Amino acid sequence: MIAFPLAQQVTQGFRPFWQPLPVWNYWYLLLLPLCAGVSIIYKSIKCREMRQVPREAAEIFVMIILGMAIAAGVLLALVRVMENK
Repeated sequence: MIAFPLAQQVTQGFRPFWQPLPVWNYWYLLLLPLCAGVSIIYKSIKCREMRQVPREAAEIFVMIILGMAIAAGVLLALVRVMENK
């Protein structure tokens, strides 16, 4: 009998770290909820009033995303320079 991977996964259930979810086509989009969660949790611990949290969490969220984009650009440029040598 031929076993299909999807049928095995459905019958066995999800096993984290053994069979990761197939997200290789859009893995970079997972950065957005990760940064949102980190910024909201960090600012809700640091702010004195919860009124401040949404605005300050949005600011730090944008700073994290811009920092990651700049780092990606620098690394891409470095790879391109090293490829030409």
